[in-house]
Amino acid sequence: MNKAIPVVAIVMLALVAALLIWKFSQSTPVSPPAGNGTEITDVAFKSEDFIPVFDANGDGHVTLEEFKQRYGSPLSEGEPPFVLYNPTTKKPLTAEEAFKNHWDRNKDGIVDGRDVELYKDNKWLDFFERAKKAGLTPVRIGEKFYALNDDQNRTLEAEAGAKARGEAPFAGHFWNPRYFQSWAKVYDPKSGEVEGYVSEANGKLYVLTSGSSLLVKNPADVTVTKVEDAVQMKYAKAVIGLEWENAEANLALANQCVDWGMPTEAGMLYARVLVTQPDNETALNALGYKREGDRFVKKGD
Repeated sequence: MNKAIPVVAIVMLALVAALLIWKFSQSTPVSPPAGNGTEITDVAFKSEDFIPVFDANGDGHVTLEEFKQRYGSPLSEGEPPFVLYNPTTKKPLTAEEAFKNHWDRNKDGIVDGRDVELYKDNKWLDFFERAKKAGLTPVRIGEKFYALNDDQNRTLEAEAGAKARGEAPFAGHFWNPRYFQSWAKVYDPKSGEVEGYVSEANGKLYVLTSGSSLLVKNPADVTVTKVEDAVQMKYAKAVIGLEWENAEANLALANQCVDWGMPTEAGMLYARVLVTQPDNETALNALGYKREGDRFVKKGD
């Protein structure tokens, strides 16, 4: 009997151990609460998905408050909580740290398409930061990067707006091409003769002059005499649809405008050239500029 006691004890211990093993094997694993892990939880998240996922009110950009609403929660069923981590310390980032340090690349308080582009391209991000430190405006045109001074940036903004509206440069401003139907002399007995681009619409006659005035006339009250082979029509044909970013084509047309006696139009085209070719001597000289570092200054200043 005494010999049987150790055997019984061993059997009992084995049963207890088996029971413990079974119990723990049946326990449901619990995911760590948001922010307590040591790995990036969603490495497959794409930057272009950021705005659609976090833009709660659909205005095209994401604020910190919108980001906080979903940060630390699964973005879709079956996924782990979305949390970002410090790549060095492996510690989780708070919503504010993740938003400001990881997503708001240009530090303007919101995340929009510009931040997404910065996030996607490290070369562009590096260029962007260096341009900002130099006091210049970083711009990406196609695959090329430009750091623009104030003069260049003003030209770019004006040209980009005109391009979006489908307008062409003339007389120091931008106009709808419908005004460029013909070049003519218009005689009004009450006000005399004017010359300019002439167009008709809705029973009215429009005259766009070289002085950047848009006159509206009653066709029955005036006499219109078209000017054959007017250089202004040659200009209109060349400039309508001309991409402002095409420095070579704009330079050629600017030089032609000088020969045509259209200095204002030439100046607008030379300014286009300097956005992407700031060292272009022809354009600089034509506008009376010289370069000092990254800036344009008037000669003689």
